[in-house]
Amino acid sequence: MLEDYGNIQKERMEHILNNILNSREITRGELVDKLNLSPSTIVKYINKLIELGLVRESGLNKSTGGRRSIFLEFDPEIGVNIAIIINLSNIHGALVNPSGTIIEELYTPTIKGISKDELLNLLFILIEDLKTKAIKIDKRIFGIGLGMGDYMDMEKGISHEYLLARDWKEVRIKEMIESRFDLPFFLINDIDAGALGEKFYGRGIKVENFVCIWLSETVGMGMVLNDRLYFGKKGFVGEIGHTNVVPNGAICTCGNRGCLETVATTSFVLEKCREGIESDVYSEIIAACDGDINQLKIEDVITASNNGDRFVRNIFLEIAGYIGGKLSDIANILNPEAIILRGSIIDGNSFLFENIERIIKTQSLSVLADTIKVEYTDDKSDIRIPGVSSYILMNYFRR
Repeated sequence: MLEDYGNIQKERMEHILNNILNSREITRGELVDKLNLSPSTIVKYINKLIELGLVRESGLNKSTGGRRSIFLEFDPEIGVNIAIIINLSNIHGALVNPSGTIIEELYTPTIKGISKDELLNLLFILIEDLKTKAIKIDKRIFGIGLGMGDYMDMEKGISHEYLLARDWKEVRIKEMIESRFDLPFFLINDIDAGALGEKFYGRGIKVENFVCIWLSETVGMGMVLNDRLYFGKKGFVGEIGHTNVVPNGAICTCGNRGCLETVATTSFVLEKCREGIESDVYSEIIAACDGDINQLKIEDVITASNNGDRFVRNIFLEIAGYIGGKLSDIANILNPEAIILRGSIIDGNSFLFENIERIIKTQSLSVLADTIKVEYTDDKSDIRIPGVSSYILMNYFRR
C-alpha cells in the first residue's frame, strides 16, 4: 500500500497515522502542531492517505468563533486485522477493523499443558478460518497479530518460552505464520496488548501515565508511561503475577512459591468455591451450578458476590488484600494517573473492586492516593483483542 513512496514520505505518513490512532479523531491543525510540519505538507499527506482509503473525514469539531475544522479518522471500511489472544482455556481470534470494532470472532478450546505442536495446529486452523471469513465479507487483511504470555522477542517474532504449553521453546512463530499465510505477522505480550487496547479504545484514552492490570486465568500488568507503551529492554515487563505475596505458598508455573498468580486467578477462586461446597458451606453458588461443582463459572461467583453472598465475599476479600497491597506499591513506585483493572475476575465485580480501591487508597502515600484514579468496567469484552489490532496498525506502516 505504501510501497510506492520514498522513506521520508512513508515516515511522515506513519507519524500521521499513529497520531490519528492515538487520538481516535484529530484535525489537520492539531497534526500541524504535533508533528511540527507546515499546513501545506500536512494537507498533502492527508490527501494521499484519503486517496489510499486509509483515512476519511468525519464530523466537524465545535466552533470557537472561526471556521469549523474537520476531524480525521481511520476509515473502518478499508480492511481488517486478524487479532488473536492465547488464553489458558481457549484461543480467542477476531477480525477487527481500524476503528477497533470486532467484526467476527471465534474461540477454539485448549488446555493447560497442551503440546507445542497441538497448540500451533489449533492456531493455524483458527487463522485460516478467520482469513476465510474476511474473504467472504470482501475485506482485505492488513496483518495477523498474536498476544500471548511469557518470554518473547517481539521484534523478531520469537516466543522463547510459554509456560502453559509443553515443549514450547524458541518457537519462531513469525516465520511460521508469514510463510504459511503470506501476511505480515506481529507478536506482542497479551497484557501489553491490554494496555494498548485501553490507550486507544478504552479508559486510557488521553491518559499519559497508567497501568493496566489483567486479572483472569493469569495476572499481569501493562504500563503506558509518558504516553508510550513501556516494553523494557527485553519486552519482559509488568510480571506482577510472579511477585511473591505468600511466603512458602503454592508452587507457581514459573517454579517459585507464593506468587500473586497462585492466589488471584479464576482457577484459585473456583477451587476455593469447590472446597467450600464440599465442606457444606451455605452459598447461592450451589444452586448456580445445580450441585455440580465442576460446572461452576466465575460469572456465577461474581453474581453471588454482588448479591451479598458472605462465603464468596470472604474469598474476594482475601484476593483484594493480595492485589491491593501490590498495587499500592506500584502506585508509590510509578505514580500513575490511573490504575485500570480488567479481566474475568474483576469485570462487573463491584465488591472486589471497591476493596482493591480501598486498599490502594489507604496503603499508598497520601499525596498519591488523592490524585490516582482506580477504574474497572462492567464490559465483559476482551480489550486485548482491539489492542492486538492497534499493534498491527502501529507496526504495519513502519514496515
